[in-house]
Amino acid sequence: MPPVSGSAAERAQQLVAKLGLDPAATELVALALTHPSRRHESGEPGDNERLEFLGDAILGAVISAALYEADSAASEGDLSERRAGIVSRQSLAEVAERLKLDEAIYLSLGESERGGARRPAALAAVLEALIGAIYLSLGFAAAAAFVQAQLAPEIAAPRALLGKGIKTMLQEWTQARNGSLPRYDIVATSGPEHDRIYECVVRVDGGEVARGSGPSRRAAEAAAAEAAIDILGVTAGATA
Repeated sequence: MPPVSGSAAERAQQLVAKLGLDPAATELVALALTHPSRRHESGEPGDNERLEFLGDAILGAVISAALYEADSAASEGDLSERRAGIVSRQSLAEVAERLKLDEAIYLSLGESERGGARRPAALAAVLEALIGAIYLSLGFAAAAAFVQAQLAPEIAAPRALLGKGIKTMLQEWTQARNGSLPRYDIVATSGPEHDRIYECVVRVDGGEVARGSGPSRRAAEAAAAEAAIDILGVTAGATA
């Protein structure tokens, strides 16, 4: 699909047709595609932030149920770790790119020129907003079916791959910048033995960039890498 031009409504019509959704969803899909920068720059009447909030909750519920049903032997900690990897910003950004949402997102001119359509945060947000729009327009069953279909590779991915994408993205950026590698250090743990929370610091060039926490070392490292990517302004596929 070539880059989409035109209003949010026109973009939504094309996306609804491409994804095979009921046309009844078009109005809210248009809102799901509208980045907050449009409202700030052009006075658009709304943006996708509220739909993102709703879609995030639906996504979490659907992924939790899918993982629960798929692995009866997994512990609560294992399930939490897998879910965290699947719904991480980088993972959702990759799904959004598969759906070509980077070509449909409705940005302000300034944000578009800054490469906003490639930012993992914007891509993850538009995907979650799209899920929220499908839920409100077509119901929970339709939203759940969409999530299960579009995130099937992530749901089926081996546990060992969790967090790999986001850490690789940061590593490639730092290596392109000056040949260095990010360093991850666990600096604190909390909670009982069966429900431990790890806090991780990621350092670049010896200096602390960001922190993250999670139910395992790997999840904490992935959370720290995700925070660092936001702080450093790294975009998908970018080098320094």
